[in-house]
Amino acid sequence: MLGGAFLSLLGIADRSMDAASGPQIVLYRALGQTLFFAFVFLFLRKTPISTEFKKLTWRGWMAVCFMSAASFFMVMAMQYTLVANAIFIVSLTPLIAALLAWMFLKEKINARTTLALVIALIGVTIIFGTNMSGEGVLGMGIAMLMAIFYAGSIVTMRTIPQANIILMLALSGLLVMILMLPIVGTFTLTTHDLIICLGLGIVQVGLGTLLVLTGAKHVPAAQVSLLALLEVVLSPIWVWVFVNEVPSVTTLIGGGIVLAGVIYQALGARGKPRVS
Repeated sequence: MLGGAFLSLLGIADRSMDAASGPQIVLYRALGQTLFFAFVFLFLRKTPISTEFKKLTWRGWMAVCFMSAASFFMVMAMQYTLVANAIFIVSLTPLIAALLAWMFLKEKINARTTLALVIALIGVTIIFGTNMSGEGVLGMGIAMLMAIFYAGSIVTMRTIPQANIILMLALSGLLVMILMLPIVGTFTLTTHDLIICLGLGIVQVGLGTLLVLTGAKHVPAAQVSLLALLEVVLSPIWVWVFVNEVPSVTTLIGGGIVLAGVIYQALGARGKPRVS
């Protein structure tokens, strides 16, 4: 739950910037993420670094690319639409992952997941259909790309259980930084914005993800999926309360339907805690 709370801070942090552009936020957030996970990786590793890199295989590098794309699209989505619109679209990730696993890993989609997808798509249709301004649609389209790439990274990582997820998160942050260098424009930020951007990388992405990964070892899969929804619930609340960014009634209705689909699918998950 604490991890989900940290992960929910992106929207309010974005809205608290003085003047940082989307690419600047992406760059310095990635810097904080890279530093955080590189430190954790070096602190926790039990095998040589070269061995950990060999475990990645080409699939690991593909997952790193997917993670990097998802990170970029998540920040950029909030530049063009309401936080609530973006985050409700992003909450489709586990359902998209199930669809991708069916397409590429030949995993069967059961009746429960199929119904959950239908329910969620109804909610997405409502959100898109009632926010048809040019930038609003662009932002939600970018959020959908984030969900697709993040789901792609999840499915890919399932094929390489031996890979070190902490190393992959550090590498994805580094890749984002490299890709952003030619397009960021100016590197100059106010001290206020720089602190927030680095804080996003260290606290929101870094600590939030680390806590979720740690907690996931000790609770059943269904509970992990449900607790992860705390990010989706809190994200629009922070901007609603602190910067008065009020989502439309139809966005809340559509988002509620999306969440209903995700929760319905999560409740069907089975599994015991994986303590290690």
